[in-house]
Amino acid sequence: MTSTPAASPARPTPPWLFLFLDLPFGAAVGYAMIAMPFWLRQGGLPLDQVGAISAAVFAPHAFKILWIPVLDIGSFKRTWYLAMTTATAALLVAASLVPDPLRNLGLYTTLIMLAQATATTGHAANNALMAITTRLEDKGKAGGFSMASNVGGTGLLGALALWVSEHVSPRAGGIALALVVLASASLALRIVEPRWVDAAVARAGSVSRALGLHLWEMLKDLGRTVRSRAGFTGLVICLAPVGCGALTNLFAGMAPDFGASARVVELVNGLGGGISAAAGSLVGGYVADRMSRRLAYALAGGITALSAIAMLLAPLTPATYAWGTLAYSFANGIAFATWAGMVLELIGHTAATTTKYALFNAASNLAISYVTWLDGWAASAAFFPAGLRGSHGSLAMDVVLTFAGIAVLLVMLAVVRRRGAPATAAEPS
Repeated sequence: MTSTPAASPARPTPPWLFLFLDLPFGAAVGYAMIAMPFWLRQGGLPLDQVGAISAAVFAPHAFKILWIPVLDIGSFKRTWYLAMTTATAALLVAASLVPDPLRNLGLYTTLIMLAQATATTGHAANNALMAITTRLEDKGKAGGFSMASNVGGTGLLGALALWVSEHVSPRAGGIALALVVLASASLALRIVEPRWVDAAVARAGSVSRALGLHLWEMLKDLGRTVRSRAGFTGLVICLAPVGCGALTNLFAGMAPDFGASARVVELVNGLGGGISAAAGSLVGGYVADRMSRRLAYALAGGITALSAIAMLLAPLTPATYAWGTLAYSFANGIAFATWAGMVLELIGHTAATTTKYALFNAASNLAISYVTWLDGWAASAAFFPAGLRGSHGSLAMDVVLTFAGIAVLLVMLAVVRRRGAPATAAEPS
């Protein structure tokens, strides 16, 4: 049996602080998602090579579940966060100082890949700090601020790197992001991390035995969560296509169908998309603290689908592309924030808090991946009528999948309520 801390920590972290603490993650992702491809293409690298480099660079986000459990050993999550964000800043500077990245492509790619690894590890530590240092009634707001920092920061900081590189140099663009990383991460010094002491570990008598017992408790905690009714249904919800926002990965490629210029694409997917997604996240965090967080996530998915329907019914014009993309990004921000509030409520503060968040996050990322593939496939699907080919097909598929995911979520919510499952799967049995 493990000791369970109080639902509210002695010195809770104010939710607004997480508006800044995920900016290091957004900076690293924005650099790799927006700035790096632009610079490589501008230097003459073929698009297929840029795509291969991007796939390699983002690999740590898929494989982080292999090392994230280490963060659950001891009460050092704030230390992990500070160390990883500092490393992220250093790697961004190092990548920016590489002379002629096209001639040193291997070194440049490796440095950015390592920056993704440190950023996603710091991001995991930040998620755990949200779970263990915020009050239960603030989980939604904390998730909303964090997602505003995450999704908004990616677009805004990626655009910042491009702006600085245009007016100064690409080297200065990377250094500017590193300064943002250090400044925002320093606010974590305000967090007071509660000490988690496992009774069995405390009686172990040696460091090696204590480590082994703690790992065993982590495995049991993870197993309890997955086997519990609340935990299992939560995992199914994360795997369902409720609020994936997969079209955000395709909007740039859909632009020619709407006659949108490169400038329009840059504005609505970069600066405008970052602001609208951040605003949606703040709204979602507010809503998630005032109703069932699972139901709030379902409603957010419905709003996302409605924005896609509006775009589907409107004419294929640049104006439709602009307002449709921004509306979808806003709705997706709401969905991401309500998802974060739901998961934070679910995982609690136990032996495997960080690992459990990473598990639910991996399930959600899998849903985003398969919905993105299906939305893209629908653009040329033969079973759709001629009027639903191209971008219309992708929009229609996203709507269908989202409503299907909402149906799954509502069934899972009914199962939990009918059988009287607890709202959280974090308590030990």
